[in-house]
Amino acid sequence: MLLHVFDELGQYWNTNKFKAISDQAKMARGSLKGGSLYIGGAKTVGTIAREMEKELGRTPIEPEVFKKTHVRKKENEADPDVWMEERAERPFNDFHKYIAENLDSSVQLTPELSTQIWKEKVVRGTYKGRCYGLGSRNDIRRLQSGLESIGSSRQAEALDGVQIAAMSNQIAKLTTALAESERKRVDEQQSMSETVHQIKEQVMNLARRPTTSAPNDTDDESDEDDYVDFTP
Repeated sequence: MLLHVFDELGQYWNTNKFKAISDQAKMARGSLKGGSLYIGGAKTVGTIAREMEKELGRTPIEPEVFKKTHVRKKENEADPDVWMEERAERPFNDFHKYIAENLDSSVQLTPELSTQIWKEKVVRGTYKGRCYGLGSRNDIRRLQSGLESIGSSRQAEALDGVQIAAMSNQIAKLTTALAESERKRVDEQQSMSETVHQIKEQVMNLARRPTTSAPNDTDDESDEDDYVDFTP
């Protein structure tokens, strides 16, 4: 480095502007809240999530992506997980603890629900418009609250987002079961209608069939009495 360049840098480092930036960066490095070391390299979180989706054959849930981007690569699969730092492991454990304590076993943990739990219960919302752990997906993922059809806005704000998602899942299952029950009822009604129609046709066919009269024995006997033999 040229001497005059170093002197110019020294002057800049002594300015109040640089000192304020330095103090802010020092506080950020010592904070237990916020970002953590990331092992994805040049790949964004969104890119890694898409690669995991192809590998797993399904959309990965939030803690799976977070673990993939914050746990050191293993030389052997049997080796224990080594997190980049403690504050990265903490939200991962908090997520699974919340699932075990609050989510019913009948509720399916979808990617949408997992992201909502991560956002609302683990990292407690956003900071400056970004959610910790989502990385580049902050710019493309917009969670749907599902509150449009649930009362007024004040009532919706009072409801817990995770509970709403679980209730919506149960409503979807009940709706499917109701539709299946209705389909069976319609099939049974149609089958009964066809059976009644067949019985009516059989009755009508019997009514149309012609009747036959029995031989008249009395007439035959009368004819025999009236016969006269003219033989000499």
